[in-house]
Amino acid sequence: MSQREPISAERWLLRLAELGRRQGLAIGALLDGGRGDLDLLLASAALHLPVDEGLTEREASGRLRGFLEGAGAMLATDHAELRRWLVDLGFVSRSDRGDDYRRAPLPDWLQDAARQLDVERVTAAVQAARQQDAAERRRRKEAWLARAGRSEGAEANESLPSTAARGSSTDEDATYMALAIDQAHNGWAVGEVPVGAILVCGGQVLATGFNQPIGSHDPTAHAEVQAVRAAAALLGNYRLSGCTLYVTLEPCAMCAGAIQHARIERLVFGAPDPKTGACGSVVDLFAEAKLNHHTRVRGGVLADRCGQLLSDFFAERRALRRGGLLPADAEGDDAGEA
Repeated sequence: MSQREPISAERWLLRLAELGRRQGLAIGALLDGGRGDLDLLLASAALHLPVDEGLTEREASGRLRGFLEGAGAMLATDHAELRRWLVDLGFVSRSDRGDDYRRAPLPDWLQDAARQLDVERVTAAVQAARQQDAAERRRRKEAWLARAGRSEGAEANESLPSTAARGSSTDEDATYMALAIDQAHNGWAVGEVPVGAILVCGGQVLATGFNQPIGSHDPTAHAEVQAVRAAAALLGNYRLSGCTLYVTLEPCAMCAGAIQHARIERLVFGAPDPKTGACGSVVDLFAEAKLNHHTRVRGGVLADRCGQLLSDFFAERRALRRGGLLPADAEGDDAGEA
């Protein structure tokens, strides 16, 4: 989006609606996009402040909270950081004493469109886009559940709740765990211990990962870390607040630390890991009261399927080793994410 060509009010709302479909968008990440989207978002926030009437810092913060709860909900920030961006980039003027905040003149390419817009139109455009996006996600989920039921037969019917129970968190957890199991199969296909993970936010899968420490020569390349790295890169933010991580095997201490550093809201895992599990099997890092963030944990989702996948993998490895097709000290033969 060019900063030199004037934009219409309709194009403003259309682009803002497109941005509104995203989650966890970091303001700083928009600097790499030529400033167009950044200016558009900041101008949309500035519309919440008057031009001719000065507001106190508290009043201005209240208006900006309203923006972040409405049209600006895609942003991974708070009112204080947003206020600093607005002032630093000249969208909002502030008195030397910090007791008078008001909207400053917007960039030339936005001024004409801004005269035709108000808070209600901006908020309505983004909310309509989100509702449409949510409806599309529900449609895709129902289609995926139907395909899963046809392809997996009785096993899938036992693993996933009935149609009457759909919409519950339990149903969603089983659905997403099945996707994580698919990722685990990707690991098996390349000779890695089959552990898979997906990271979800707002009903949308942001990233996937499977175990790759052997192939990548990287001891940190566990499925959870792969998914977390991909999601953070996508969002341009090392914080993944509001996200849920699904992984087929109970995380180890390293992954538990990464999950909490990323501020992931929920962790859902499948099979317990009696050798390295850090969610209660060996240690419980998520229950440590001294830590400043506490991810909510749910274990045992599709645990039988997740555990059987690992058992089958190691049985195959032992058979290959006995047949001389693998060296006796081949990697990937220990339980857990070795």
